[in-house]
Amino acid sequence: MSDSVPVAMLIDAWFRHAEIDMTHATCKRYRGVLHRLCAWFASTEQRSITLADLHPINLVGYREMLRQTTAVSTVNIHVSALRIWCTWLVDQGYLDTNPAHRLKLVKRPSPLKPKALSPVQVNALLRQAQTTRNPVRNTAILQMLVQTGMRIGECAALCWHDIQYGERSGQVVIRSSKGHTTRTVPLNESVRVALALYIGPKLGVEATIRAVAKMWPLHCKREQPRPLWMSERQTPLSLREMSAMIHHIVRDAAIRDLVPASTTPHSLRHTFATRYLVRHPHDSVGLARLLGHSSITTTQIYVQPTEADIANRVEQIDLNAYG
Repeated sequence: MSDSVPVAMLIDAWFRHAEIDMTHATCKRYRGVLHRLCAWFASTEQRSITLADLHPINLVGYREMLRQTTAVSTVNIHVSALRIWCTWLVDQGYLDTNPAHRLKLVKRPSPLKPKALSPVQVNALLRQAQTTRNPVRNTAILQMLVQTGMRIGECAALCWHDIQYGERSGQVVIRSSKGHTTRTVPLNESVRVALALYIGPKLGVEATIRAVAKMWPLHCKREQPRPLWMSERQTPLSLREMSAMIHHIVRDAAIRDLVPASTTPHSLRHTFATRYLVRHPHDSVGLARLLGHSSITTTQIYVQPTEADIANRVEQIDLNAYG
């Protein structure tokens, strides 16, 4: 068949054949792919695409154009459609060789490590919490999040019985994690101090680790399980209320450029993970356990360099002619 055959005719012929093996939705999606290829070629070359133009170079050019503005998953749908269509063109004798035979799917880029707060920025959030209506409770919540890496939903669900509070150590059992599993995370001195300041007055004792550690077990024995965090109305603090509280703290700190405006409760989880690996760079297994990741693959994202890390490493390359 002549190489000058309009490709549009062959697209229609393929779909009359393809509708037998593909769903209507897939046919519609693939038809859109091929018509977009035709439109791209016409816009670029100022003429209609023909069989002779179905060359690997043109197909790669189309794929690379898509990569500039389109999600990886969508680009790969286009690549798959082109592969299948070109295979059909060869099978039907329209082409001698398959121009899409070596057209590769696009790989997803390795994710950069999530942005974490610096110690200075964490301190700024804690200072900002002191200006809120319930500074002691809000500081304890921030400390619980950043010192344990738990999710905000897990923090909001904490009850007194979930915490083992000691003078020299402590731990929290997280029962409301993803997958309906539980995990135990140690409580360091920073979060135990913050809890003592919050809990001490409720127990009627001095707000110190020692005093609270003595009373905590007795209190838990006497009381039925009840929420750890309470609102100003003395009702359990909801997840929505906790999220709003942190949002307001971030907003007020960001106005003064103390923290990024994009900071979220999950940023505190990322901060914990990042700081843990700074101190223990090879302990991805331990971090996965603390974060409640079922697969260590999920935790590997924290091993990835940040954009700042990459920029710094490039700056240190010893080929700098002016350095």
